[in-house]
Amino acid sequence: MAKKSNIILICGGSCSGKTTLAEGLADAISDIGSTALISMDNYYYDLSDWDPAAADNKNFDSPEAVDSELLFRHLRDLRDHRKVRERRYDFKTHRIRELDTYVGNADFIILEGIFTLYFEKLRELAAAGIFVHADADIRLARRVERDIAVRRLPVEMVLRQYLNDVRPMHAEYIEPYGKYANLLLDSNFTSSSDNLNKAALFLKARFAEL
Repeated sequence: MAKKSNIILICGGSCSGKTTLAEGLADAISDIGSTALISMDNYYYDLSDWDPAAADNKNFDSPEAVDSELLFRHLRDLRDHRKVRERRYDFKTHRIRELDTYVGNADFIILEGIFTLYFEKLRELAAAGIFVHADADIRLARRVERDIAVRRLPVEMVLRQYLNDVRPMHAEYIEPYGKYANLLLDSNFTSSSDNLNKAALFLKARFAEL
């Protein structure tokens, strides 16, 4: 019977540095096995048939915004070396696009997202969990920069979403679940490269024992 893939969860608040860490780890641990990277952002529900204003005001920082059952099913498939079709969520149109490419057949499946440690079913599937912490003011500054430059959202929308949804949801659904992580990283004053090195060393030591 083939050995199951190891699922690694990368969690943290919006713009804490989790995506940068996950992308770096995909390369940093490639010497101990093949890797595949998945973003929980691509498991938001398709809202393209909603009124655009209603979709823009959807609370994306609540776990209910994520199609968690589909995500669980895909993670179980990937753990058992069954391929799954890649998805992309467009934050401008709120549409899910099914790609012609597939994820699978990797020794390590890295899942990053704000709720990866919140869902108990994900924690049960995972072989390791990492939480990236950043203070609220740092995360807000990074989010404003990202959403304006990358997602091309108006600054009023970015600030409204942060005050109404991001900040309260972070306190309820994200930060408290850092207690389930096997490794805690601080991205306030630690460089992303230093955190990457620390995480890579931790994972290599952890999986050397398996």
